Amino acid sequence: MPSARSSDRAAAGLAVRSPLTKLAIWFGVVAGLALAIEAFCVALGLDWSIFSESGGGRGVLLTVALGALMALMAADRRPLADYGLSVGPGWGKALLGGFAVGAAVYGGYCLVALGLGAFSIRTGSITPYRLAGAGLSALAAFPVALVQQIIFSGYLLSLLRDRYGRATAVLGSALLFALLYRIESAAAALAWQPQPLVVGMFLIAVLLGVLRLKSGGILVPAGFLAGCIFVRRVLRKTALLAAAETTESSVWWAPSGDPRQAPALWLGLLLGIGVCWVWLLRRGESRAPAAGPALDAKFKRTFPLSHGSMLAPLDVWLGRLIAARFCVGWKYLPRLAAILVVSTLSTIVTLPERLLLPVLLRRRRVADPVFIVGVHRSGTTHLHNMLALDPQFTSPRAYHIMNPAGFTASGWPLLPCFAAFLPWKRPMDSVRFHIFAPQEEEFALAGVCRVSPYWGLTFPRQGAAYDRFIFPERFTQRELRTWRREYLLLLKRLTLFRGKRPLLKNPYNTARVAALTELFPRARFIHIYRHPHAVYRSNIHTAREGHVVNQLQDPDPSDNYQTRFLDNYRAMEEAFYYQSESLPDDRVAEVRFEDLERDPVGEVRGLYARLGLELSELFARRLERYLEGIAGYRKNRFKPLSDEEQAAVARAMGPFFRKWGYDPRGPEQQPEEKKAA
Repeated sequence: MPSARSSDRAAAGLAVRSPLTKLAIWFGVVAGLALAIEAFCVALGLDWSIFSESGGGRGVLLTVALGALMALMAADRRPLADYGLSVGPGWGKALLGGFAVGAAVYGGYCLVALGLGAFSIRTGSITPYRLAGAGLSALAAFPVALVQQIIFSGYLLSLLRDRYGRATAVLGSALLFALLYRIESAAAALAWQPQPLVVGMFLIAVLLGVLRLKSGGILVPAGFLAGCIFVRRVLRKTALLAAAETTESSVWWAPSGDPRQAPALWLGLLLGIGVCWVWLLRRGESRAPAAGPALDAKFKRTFPLSHGSMLAPLDVWLGRLIAARFCVGWKYLPRLAAILVVSTLSTIVTLPERLLLPVLLRRRRVADPVFIVGVHRSGTTHLHNMLALDPQFTSPRAYHIMNPAGFTASGWPLLPCFAAFLPWKRPMDSVRFHIFAPQEEEFALAGVCRVSPYWGLTFPRQGAAYDRFIFPERFTQRELRTWRREYLLLLKRLTLFRGKRPLLKNPYNTARVAALTELFPRARFIHIYRHPHAVYRSNIHTAREGHVVNQLQDPDPSDNYQTRFLDNYRAMEEAFYYQSESLPDDRVAEVRFEDLERDPVGEVRGLYARLGLELSELFARRLERYLEGIAGYRKNRFKPLSDEEQAAVARAMGPFFRKWGYDPRGPEQQPEEKKAA
């Protein structure tokens, strides 16, 4: 498993390579994976090809291509706006407007071709079965168009434009887009006979590229392409239009019944390209501001593929939906539909793993972990990222927690899909995020059972009921048995191929020291704390900017994460100190976040000394390089708390201000020596 440091070194290496080198790397990775999948299907005797447009093969190929490309984009560490991938407040108008124009253009062209005799109508071909198939196929128009435009009008066009100029960028990315459509098999990829389809797709891609430059993002061209795909799939699946016999009109307007191969469409596309290019030259290129938010809040709230537990088994999802009485907001229905489809597929694929591994691993033992605890936004992620560089530890990674039921075996082929839809910065604080980044295991626990407070993020109107899962003393006996069983099984699977000591970061474990000590009698705990004002502000921001990507309901304004946070904050810290006071000194260590920021290496050495852990030279070198790599990171900046908010935090956390040595008036009022800490 690659370490975070090795991933950063690879990223730094990719960041300095030329565009052509990056294209070669991308093409090599995609070709290798595609040929491997093709060979696997041939070996099994499957009548399916990743290169075929039918059977979903082309969609799989696009997903593989997007996954590889997203890795390159993450390595470049540039703002999303540089690639035209920012989603501003007018995203709905841009996407749907482009869709309407694309559908009108393609549909209008087909009507003209019908009037000129290139098509004939077959009303008898329409059946309920074909209508259903056409509807399902047409619904895929948006994701297919978005993926294609992210690749070709987003990253590739931007990459080439920066080095070679706009014209070369548009033509080069369009050529790559067109070549995708000449690959119907591995053999066809090497054939060079003329293909009219390639000409048509090239011209379409050129038009889309010019629209991308003029609009400043991929949404308008993606909508236009989605509209064309939508109409084409409806007509093709319903067989409403039949290609006429070879006549002069059919040759010009729809050879073989495909308008994309028609000289008449080519001329229309050339005219459109010319008009748009002149418009671009006169008005100039539009670019989204890099300093603004990359994703509009409404977009994050409704994007269907953002939920972190989409791959959780269907029985877990159905149980939570039943508990919520299927109370799902109407704007979240696309997200729910995507969840149920993905979860169903995941359930089928991971079923052997779920049945066999509990039996096979029942006698396996897990080394006593090191637990990093502290309330959310106290610095647990920063500390975890540092300690996870130590080769004596193994930690959960993003691909573990996204596919908790199948990461041991069946989930590996899904890695490109994970990479395709993972952001490379977290939505609430812009911390770098990638598929191998260390993550907290609580997300994985939520993905295999209901005993987790994180289900309150999905169903915020039941959040108070799920909050009791923070505290094991509030579990029923059955819930406690389930939690213990799933926690142990998760760690057994995590350490199956690397029998090292687990390093686990889980803010909710702050209140679970006693229960975790029963499971692991020699476990060690590192508690990190931070000024309560900073913790409170950051949690409120996280609830607003981060939680929305998982919601299926709107929170209750009077009872939600924000209104309950201070009570839970106090209760978790009280539980930690009460439950840890009986542990030996070499089992518990504390660190102040401000001290960790000021002297990270010194504080880590102090933690290791107090816990009796060996700090190797290899870990020390990795830590130094990691800290150099994040030297330019800037935390979120917030306004000071209002007087009312300060009073609320003081009432809840008064004893801890004194215990930790913080000024209740806020970090801005700290004496200079305290600020330096």
